[in-house]
Amino acid sequence: MSARPQPAPDPRQRLRVLRGKKIRKPTIAPWMIMVIVGITAFLGLVFARTSLDNSAFELAELNAAITQQAEINRELRIEIARLENPARIAPLAEEMGLVIPAETHQLLVDLDRDAPHLVQSNQEDTQ
Repeated sequence: MSARPQPAPDPRQRLRVLRGKKIRKPTIAPWMIMVIVGITAFLGLVFARTSLDNSAFELAELNAAITQQAEINRELRIEIARLENPARIAPLAEEMGLVIPAETHQLLVDLDRDAPHLVQSNQEDTQ
């Protein structure tokens, strides 16, 4: 390789300064805003999930209470049916001296007046 001498600078050309780009410091503010938004979103999701889980637990407890109360209600209905059974009531009524009447009479009473009074008495005369 051969070396060539560099040409001498032309005295007509002056030195000149070229403006370059400014060296900027890296900014942290946009990244900090993104990190804060991300953390806020994460904490919001955790809070929402916790609230939903608490609601689910409360709902499960309410369903269990409803099931328990439905069972109690069923048992009470059975008890009412047992107590209302005519086969149980008839002997108790006879012990108290209550009997089924031999003949019945229908009375119509007017309750619209100040003092109720007998409107009509339907009796079947057996002669």
